[in-house]
Amino acid sequence: MPENRAAYLMGEKIRPLAVKAAPYTSPGPNQILVRVAAVAVNPIEYIKQDLGGLLYGWVKCPHVLGSDVAGTVVEVGSGEEAFRPGDRVVGQALGSEKKFNDSAMGAFQHYVLLQANMVSPIPDSMSFERAVVLPLALSTASCGLFQKDQLALRLPVVAAAAAEEEDGAEKKTEKETLLIWGGSTSVGCNAIQLACAAGYEVVTTCSPRNFDLVQSLGAAAAFDYGDADAAVSEIVKFCQGKKVVGALSMGGDAGRGCVEVLRQIPQSSSRRFLSRVSYATPENKDAGLPARIWCMLSFSVWLWAKSVRHGIKSNVVVGTTLEANEVSKAIYEDFLPRALATGQFVAAPEPEVVGKGLEFVQTALDTLRRGVSAKKLVVEI
Repeated sequence: MPENRAAYLMGEKIRPLAVKAAPYTSPGPNQILVRVAAVAVNPIEYIKQDLGGLLYGWVKCPHVLGSDVAGTVVEVGSGEEAFRPGDRVVGQALGSEKKFNDSAMGAFQHYVLLQANMVSPIPDSMSFERAVVLPLALSTASCGLFQKDQLALRLPVVAAAAAEEEDGAEKKTEKETLLIWGGSTSVGCNAIQLACAAGYEVVTTCSPRNFDLVQSLGAAAAFDYGDADAAVSEIVKFCQGKKVVGALSMGGDAGRGCVEVLRQIPQSSSRRFLSRVSYATPENKDAGLPARIWCMLSFSVWLWAKSVRHGIKSNVVVGTTLEANEVSKAIYEDFLPRALATGQFVAAPEPEVVGKGLEFVQTALDTLRRGVSAKKLVVEI
């Protein structure tokens, strides 16, 4: 039996992660076991390390964190027919979710268990380091855009299928418009492409240095979120006469900008719905718990007041809920494999490899905590 090693969170607010031997666990029904080649890090992981039991309170340490995995299938569980040993795949690990709560399913190790419906094959031409930027950001964007309790947009289709549908039906004269605030974030890069593949026009915000990036992914227009008031004014002007289907927000104060846009769009020609990927946070990342609570509560009160006055509805996105509904199949099975193979969907943002080996996971988390822009931090395993 192969030897496994993992980077463990040893206790509340303890750093660095401890790299040590871990159990080798064979897959159960509808699972696959993957030999990890690369992982990527996400804010939720350093936030868990910072806040301890206040986040994922059900997790008992030592525990293996991590969501983003790319590697090679080594075993498949009973009832699983979509994958076989040797397949190159990318997938989302769910070990910290309450439903599973299992270190064998955490990304930061050599061998990880994945739920098969949260995995996609990747082309031979795509490196593991490139592919691994996708899973959590892709899933989060998909939840916000397509779940019935969120924006509930049309599902994305690969270009060939879309062309066939248009051949048999009258083409729409004008696309419906979606606002994505924070388009150069990891979630934003995926959301832009998914929305475009579903047939929507996307208007987004980011810093000017990332305008070319978001437009290369399909955004019709981009505005500088550094001046939120000006961005709101320009977006409202851009959306005049268009049917707006709602907004998706990423970033600590992004929700405010989206609400200000939605309330100024005529209700007769728009859907005033906001899917919120992130919550309001203090500008100081080292702010204590009281400051974080105050920031969240003050935004919640502001949002409630705006919602009542202007008829705006909203919901918070949890980027793992698609595992239990039809969206996982629509993305990981029906859309992503063909979209990657044809080049319609690209793995974005750019990966930045921090190092090789589990010891570099903590380095990646600390670097991410200090802040990065339009890139995803990756560790080769």
